[in-house]
Order: sequence, then C-alpha cells, then structure tokens
Amino acid sequence: MVLDFPELADRLERAHSRRLALRPVSLSDAWPLFQATRNPLFNKHLLWDRPDDEQAVLQRIDAIVDAARRGRMTALSGVLKTTGEWTALFRFQPYGSEPAAMEMGVWVHDRFWHGRYSLELGRLCVDAAFDSCEVKKLVGASAPENRGSCHLMRSVGMSPASLVTRSTESGQPVVLQEFALLRADWVAQKKEAGEAGSYASVPKGAARIAAAPQPRSWQDREDMAA
Repeated sequence: MVLDFPELADRLERAHSRRLALRPVSLSDAWPLFQATRNPLFNKHLLWDRPDDEQAVLQRIDAIVDAARRGRMTALSGVLKTTGEWTALFRFQPYGSEPAAMEMGVWVHDRFWHGRYSLELGRLCVDAAFDSCEVKKLVGASAPENRGSCHLMRSVGMSPASLVTRSTESGQPVVLQEFALLRADWVAQKKEAGEAGSYASVPKGAARIAAAPQPRSWQDREDMAA
C-alpha cells in the first residue's frame, strides 16, 4: 500500500477543531516561523540550526511546499479560526521503508505554547489522519529531555518505542525517543474513551455560491433588464 499524500492533504484541509483550522503550508508562513526561531527554546531540540536570517527560513518552507506539491509529504499550517493567525506547521511524511506508516512532526509558535493549543492540534491531526487514509501506524520522535514534546505524543495516544540515533543537518548525532500509535490501538482508545470527536470536517460543496439564474429567452432578458 502506498499512501497518497496529496489526497490526505485535501481531506485534512477541511478539518477543524474548536479553535483551529488547517490549510496548506505556503511561503508566507516563513515569516511567523522565523519570528518563532528568535526564541532560543524553540531551537533547542530541533534537528536544524537556528537560522540567522529570514532567507534561511524562506528556503526551508519553499522546500516543504515543493515536496508537498510533488506528493512526497502532507504539510499543513494550523491557524486560529477567529483571526487566521499562524500557530503551527504540521507534517506527515514517509517513515523509513514501511509503506503503511507515516512520521509526523510539528513546529508550534511560542505564542501558542500555553493554552493547550499543541494538544488540540495534535489530536485534530492524528484523528483526522487515521480517518482520512489507510495508514496503519503513526510515528513521532523527540529528544528524551524535551518533556513537552514527549508529553504531547503520549497525550495523543502514542507509546514509547525505540531509541534511535539520527544526525542533525550539521552532522551531529543525536539520540531520539520514538513514539508510535497503531491504527488498532487508536480504534480501541477511541472506543474506550467514548468521547466526542476531536474535530469536524467541512463537506465538499458546502461553500458553493448559488449561481444567478440565467435567462432562457430574449423575453426573459428584457424582463430582467426592466
């Protein structure tokens, strides 16, 4: 089974939670992301170096947008429903050589570290992903000392898996704790919790604007012009 990332993106773009909505990542998201990187804590556990200027972030987002357009990943921005303000970038991409698994990652602007926005976004994206495609396993990875990220993955139902070593973009080896959530476990968790869904989805065609009636004859045209 090969996962269809463009189809997943199309479905997730219609998903929304109580405060957040999802939309495709765009180059304009680089500016709020750059502002987030001014906070040293934002960069502490990333696998890429703190950008020195906006151009470095623009290039990064440009590459993400291009990969999404080529169907190599699903990349979405979480925005506030009330204002459209950018809150986070959420990505799904292939996981190793497992065709039915996806790895997810999220960058949240430091303005939204409090207020449980990360948890709301995480539940939205995890539930919507399982509902929207045939993925069998979701995987996340974080530095073990990044307690916030590890807590988030546990909170969306994931369990600790393996410790793995990866390299940062500058070539430094780092140890990461992987977390995983199988589809069967996700289904069991939802059944046991018996809770309301974490998101809603806008049906296709719901926002269509009714077309003005077209005149059927020259007499109709004269009547409409009168």
